[in-house]
Amino acid sequence: MFGRWYGPYALRRISRRAEVRLRGRRLLTDPEVLHPIHFLSTRVLVDAVRGLNLSGQRFLDMGSGSGAIAVFAAAQGARVTACDINPSAVALTQENLKRNQLGAEVLASDLFSALSDRVFDLICFNIPYYDGEPRTPFDAALFGGKDLVTVRRFADGCRRALAPGGQVIILFSEDANGEMILSHFRHAGLEVVDDRISSRFFERFHVVRFRALTPPVAA
Repeated sequence: MFGRWYGPYALRRISRRAEVRLRGRRLLTDPEVLHPIHFLSTRVLVDAVRGLNLSGQRFLDMGSGSGAIAVFAAAQGARVTACDINPSAVALTQENLKRNQLGAEVLASDLFSALSDRVFDLICFNIPYYDGEPRTPFDAALFGGKDLVTVRRFADGCRRALAPGGQVIILFSEDANGEMILSHFRHAGLEVVDDRISSRFFERFHVVRFRALTPPVAA
């Protein structure tokens, strides 16, 4: 419930471009892209990524937004590919990587559409965890369509894009339909490895890690 109250407040706070600091890194913001500070989920996912050994890992930052996850992953030595369907997010990710003197591949992509048959050791996504149709590119970061079809498509793509032994990390709020989210990953042949809860103010977030089942579960 807090998230539904905090969202309108955050929208009022992100009406113009600015520079912010997140865990010691400088990030530019854009009103057309999810704000890395005022939308609390970014900080939670950044903290989860910062706790991993990523040196040399093929890392996919799906739905990169401001590029915060890509920045921290690249700083830890990961070989980062970042993609987003929102052109403003693609440009902002490139800008923030350059601002932090870090290199990564940044692509415009509707989920895995621009990635061909490439595979990754770790795929990370702050999923659009609210049910509902997005009306703008900004909305696509929050709303995953009817029955969270975007999450289902992402889960299906992960099963094919994971390298042997690879894992997927997602985040969603307890305000979301967690059972529906997890069911999309189960049906895609992915099992939960870890599910940790992190609280920010009065909102609780799940940070969930998956790995591929062998053989995959039939649809």
